[in-house]
Amino acid sequence: MAERTIADVARALKKYAKLDIGEHPEFGGVGSGHSPTGYHPVGQAIDVRDWRPDIAPAYEGGKPKSWKERTGELRWRAKQLGLFNEVLGPGDPGHDTHVHLALAGKKSITDPQLEWLATGRYKTAEGKLSDIMPGADLIASAEQQQSSSGDDLSTLLTLLEATKPKQKTLKESIMEQALADAFAPRQSMAQQLLAQYMSSSPLDIG
Repeated sequence: MAERTIADVARALKKYAKLDIGEHPEFGGVGSGHSPTGYHPVGQAIDVRDWRPDIAPAYEGGKPKSWKERTGELRWRAKQLGLFNEVLGPGDPGHDTHVHLALAGKKSITDPQLEWLATGRYKTAEGKLSDIMPGADLIASAEQQQSSSGDDLSTLLTLLEATKPKQKTLKESIMEQALADAFAPRQSMAQQLLAQYMSSSPLDIG
């Protein structure tokens, strides 16, 4: 998985969907009006505009959509990927006409992720086209495995608790001893008398 900067993301957006990139030193410079402490002045943010015809598909052979719908879907996909420090677009103040993407430094981003970000689909390793976010199946599998592991652990703890020797209370111990005494083998009367005689009268053997 390659380490990508925001400029790499911008080049991929142009490559896959011919989107317009601005407000970055490499793509026309940064205009005034941005926060001096924000991502734009340091080259870590781009503004993305879809200046293709008003009604056009997001990719060749796709369903024709308005530019605003395509822009809103781009914002949604960027948020779904969870790779960017900032994602703003239609619905956010001041970003109805474009998508603002900020990425500090570098991040591991795959080619399929970039293609999906730009168009909403990508080519799988098997050569098929998919509109499911790249890596979503791996995330789901990991979450399922984690959930299963959690269930297994919970079951194990329940079994251990059930088989753990129960600690007796003082009352239970007294009752147990009383029952044992009640059912203990009794000496015969003769044995008791003999034992008493032997302990109280030493034998005289001459």
